Amino acid sequence: MNARQGRAKPLPPDDRRQAILEAVTPLLLKKGSMLTSREMAEVADVSEGTIFSVFPDKSSVIIEAVKTTMDPAPVRAALAEISATSPLEDQLDSVAVILLKRSERVGTLIGVLRSMQPSGAEKPAGAHRFVMESNAAILAALTDLFSQHRDELRVDPGRAAVAFMGFVFANAHPLMAANAKPDAAEIVDMLLRGIASPDVEAAT
Repeated sequence: MNARQGRAKPLPPDDRRQAILEAVTPLLLKKGSMLTSREMAEVADVSEGTIFSVFPDKSSVIIEAVKTTMDPAPVRAALAEISATSPLEDQLDSVAVILLKRSERVGTLIGVLRSMQPSGAEKPAGAHRFVMESNAAILAALTDLFSQHRDELRVDPGRAAVAFMGFVFANAHPLMAANAKPDAAEIVDMLLRGIASPDVEAAT
């Protein structure tokens, strides 16, 4: 352990927790459950004792990493930065990239957490409510985006937002092979144009 790890700069507990999560999460995504508490301490530049002074155990670090990754605020901020004057398809391409990256990170961390917990273990308290609220916030932001293009849609903006999120969630399913997953551009194309060829559409 280096000298800095032995004397971590004093921080309020909440700030210390956040600093540890920001440092540990990228390595957790890379190494998964093989990441040790010593490696967590090294990447966060603190002692192992400091980590466990603000987190009860290793699983708690991962649970909080999942919650931080699922926080809708960064997604909403990223969506707000997309040019409102761009065509709908271009906007959705950007949105799909943002949501697919988020889904991949969340899926990886949840997989890590499940691999560490015994079969049949209870979900963390409030997990369902947190997930529902997070997805609802993102759905609301997507609905706002589609509402700006209401004249271009043949369905309600809210329904369009649900369909879009459905494509993204399906793409993130852990049982879907990586080489079978559509990319952001394919998702947007299928959402906007469907899967039927123009000839089929003309015949109907």
